[in-house]
Amino acid sequence: MKTHPISPPGPFNRERGVVLIVTLITLAILMISTGALVRSFETTLTMAGNLAFKRDLINHAERGVVVAMQAVEGGTLGIANVSASNYSASALASNANGIPNVLINDSSFSFSGADISDAGNGVTVRYVIDRQCNAAGAVDIQRACSFVNIGTDEKPSYQAVYRITVRATGPRNTRAFVQATVTR
Repeated sequence: MKTHPISPPGPFNRERGVVLIVTLITLAILMISTGALVRSFETTLTMAGNLAFKRDLINHAERGVVVAMQAVEGGTLGIANVSASNYSASALASNANGIPNVLINDSSFSFSGADISDAGNGVTVRYVIDRQCNAAGAVDIQRACSFVNIGTDEKPSYQAVYRITVRATGPRNTRAFVQATVTR
């Protein structure tokens, strides 16, 4: 029978597994880093998508400004509220950013004017027009109206200032607000 010589134990002959442990720790660190990197890319792509939606919504909101401008220029808005045109003869209550509260909270929207919808893109545009006066009625100092003198100092001709606020709501509940002030 043939026997195999056994080498005496030495520092190089024993398997200690240190290399295996170091390799496993390195792999774990690489896996955690990869997971964080993938999550970072996902967040960046989501933010870029939302920014693209917001830019597109600004373009859609311009349609609401055009419709509201036609109502102001049409001369049907005056000293009383016109619910069908989403018009208030007095200034609407607004938040700290100047956005009327009726556009922020859908349950408080009390106007009967139709929204502008684009079902193909999933976009809904809603607007309100409010005359910048503290109360309904004729434009004068007692009602604390904002107005512009388009006449001369000797022969003044006052026009009320109207605030048009448009909210466009799109995919992922992205919202964009646009405002304009006009006179008639």
